[in-house]
Amino acid sequence: MKDFHRPFQPIQGVLTNNGDSAVDWGGREWGTHRHHVRELLEHAVNSISNKDRAAVLGAGNHGDLDLPELANRFAQVTVLDTEANSIEEVLELSVGTYSGKIKSLTNVDYTCLDQIHFYETWEDMLINHAPAAEIAAYVKNCSFEARRYEALPHLKKSFSLVVSSSVHTQLFYIHALTQLSGYADQYSSQEVGQIMEALMYLRNSLVADYNRLLLSLLKPDGRLVVWSDMIRLDESNAGLLDSLYALQSDEERTQFLFRSFGQTGIEAAVVGFKGLYEQVKPEGQLFKSWVWLTGVEKQYVAAGLSGVPRK
Repeated sequence: MKDFHRPFQPIQGVLTNNGDSAVDWGGREWGTHRHHVRELLEHAVNSISNKDRAAVLGAGNHGDLDLPELANRFAQVTVLDTEANSIEEVLELSVGTYSGKIKSLTNVDYTCLDQIHFYETWEDMLINHAPAAEIAAYVKNCSFEARRYEALPHLKKSFSLVVSSSVHTQLFYIHALTQLSGYADQYSSQEVGQIMEALMYLRNSLVADYNRLLLSLLKPDGRLVVWSDMIRLDESNAGLLDSLYALQSDEERTQFLFRSFGQTGIEAAVVGFKGLYEQVKPEGQLFKSWVWLTGVEKQYVAAGLSGVPRK
């Protein structure tokens, strides 16, 4: 199984009745990725009595969810991302006034790997052709070192709603694999496998840490909404959708999907989504799955969840 680059829902411009440029946030779409995201958010927001603060992790400038609409429902919305984005410029094109209601925090270190200078050390070890066993030991140890630090401690228990937009597949792993690929010919296939095993160990640890971060941001009885690309559809699993549509009940389809996630899913997404699914109360929970079209040749099975975490 592989991780794939995150498929983005592009923000699109439209013209208003007076000819001004505006942003299409997908409010009129039906059956699309953004339609299903909107239903997850509606499920959560409608059950929150005190709509004071909401947090969106991973929204960037990619238009998965309708940020202006969320700002209409909450006193403040905090948008967090690991890299710089153009969210403030995009919001300026939107119809309505959101000044002071949407706060954008960029270059957020969800994993705390920056705190321990992981990427610099990791690349130095590759450049200097450190022994594979030494690299593997270092990478695994970073799962413990990173936990000495805390991401966003000042925002603990601050939000009535916490939203995670396809973050699990973006945590560390893709970047680390890209770096490794440039030096893989320095090592034997067995040594590459040893390093890969350590990277997967660290990835799974960081995904679990990220889940804990999401839950730590919630106020008591706050609502969690999360979605992710789970399976990339290609020739090897072309019959998956036919098998899914042939099932008669929601229970059968859900069981089939979770089996499929485990068999052919994107590993980081499976570990992250399963972990959160098990921590959300079954009462009042909404689980959804849909086909996410991100281009002519790219289709994913996505899954989303809305609910209240167990105490």
